[in-house]
Amino acid sequence: MDLRSLMLREFDIESASTRSVIEITPDALMDYQADESLHSIRWNVSHLADIPSWANIILRENVFDVAPPDGPPHTTPEMATVADALQAFDKNIESAKEVIADFSLDTLEDEWSLLVGGQPVLTQPRYIIYRMYMVSHVAHHRAHLLVYLRTNGIETPHLYG
Repeated sequence: MDLRSLMLREFDIESASTRSVIEITPDALMDYQADESLHSIRWNVSHLADIPSWANIILRENVFDVAPPDGPPHTTPEMATVADALQAFDKNIESAKEVIADFSLDTLEDEWSLLVGGQPVLTQPRYIIYRMYMVSHVAHHRAHLLVYLRTNGIETPHLYG
């Protein structure tokens, strides 16, 4: 199996796991926040729905400034309901899969930078950034959501066997 096929397969597996967690989230718990210092379930669900939209930036651009000096900062679009989140998630997943299927594999070793206010805070090869955000970062926030759901008595899926 070639690298692109592996990336698509992994993306499909991780996306299905993430969707299975979002879809069991009750709307009634969207405002649950384990502590005032932590993000709410709504924010985590919204963030998980938004992250796949980053595929285009990561795989086709060389930088992403989350707080550009000459424009508004990137913010996670807030979803009103789980259904809204699933709709956004599904749309972003389809777009991401198109990008993964089409971007130039020759660019995976190119440096990619995350900027804040025009200043680099993270620079790594594009492939490392892709795995960091499109796989690991998603798993990180999915785990937060799983813990919040379990804390509230919601039975959660077994994702890894």
